[in-house]
Amino acid sequence: MTSYSLLALGLIVATLVGPAGSLAQGLEKIRIVYASRGLPFLSVFVAKEKGFYLKQGLDVDLVQVAPRLAITALAINQVDYSMNIGSTMRAAMRGLPVRAVASSTIAPFFALVSKEKSVQDLKGKLLGVTDPGGTNYQVTKLILSHYGLVPLKDVQLLTIGEEKIILEAMLAGRIAGGAISPPWPFEAERQGFKILVKAADILQFPFVGPTAHLDKIKNQREQVKRVIRAEVDALRFIRERRQESIELIARIFKMDRDIAQKSYDFTASFFSKDARISPEAVKRLIALEKEAGNIKEDVDVSQLADLSLVDEALRQSPGR
Repeated sequence: MTSYSLLALGLIVATLVGPAGSLAQGLEKIRIVYASRGLPFLSVFVAKEKGFYLKQGLDVDLVQVAPRLAITALAINQVDYSMNIGSTMRAAMRGLPVRAVASSTIAPFFALVSKEKSVQDLKGKLLGVTDPGGTNYQVTKLILSHYGLVPLKDVQLLTIGEEKIILEAMLAGRIAGGAISPPWPFEAERQGFKILVKAADILQFPFVGPTAHLDKIKNQREQVKRVIRAEVDALRFIRERRQESIELIARIFKMDRDIAQKSYDFTASFFSKDARISPEAVKRLIALEKEAGNIKEDVDVSQLADLSLVDEALRQSPGR
């Protein structure tokens, strides 16, 4: 790890008050990290805002962390959970002791946005990505490949940071576009950009969901199941209570109601109904990684995800 990454990780940990697992007013304190403050990670904000974590006896710190730093923090037990399921499963493919435990979404929320007329017109252009190796980076490459372009040859990718900064770079003319998730595609449309393609139209695999270290799954399995129950409650709230969800989106992410409504309608069907991880979807992710040359051999689904935890969590929860 670079000295910059070590410093950034140290700052992440330093911002958190008290050790994970300590009791605060009878609650178990845990840390959950997420990649960006946007619609893909809505469920954790809903779970905190609506008291679903508290219902499970959890006092949760939500911390925004770049995916590659989140993997490092998860792998060395500096955080309890990461919501970056795609990055975590790719890390598990490389042998890191981390696993997905639930899936909050069934497809990526990204939309490729540009002022060009088509994806093919991006040839020779520069696109922004959030983090090399992260899901945003991988999805951008997969979209380009789907439309016959060779990433890093026909189209260059510039690491910029979170999606809001990608949009700012687009508006400044530094880049021709990028794959961004709501609300940013609709903010871009107001400035004359176009949604060229929705990633979910061509890609279906887990995008966001709780992941944990193998030690956590083995030694604190009941806590993991409580996190899953809170996540399921949040997902059901999002899918079943449209108007309240739109109001929460507008307030939490500080956007006007029109953008909040468009963002909700764009993403609502991509949220999971029950947080179960689809083995077929995980296999698709493995196949994509193998096709891209990121892994040489097939990997068993069990090396990336614990498929039993959601069923255990729901079976042991009254009224489900």
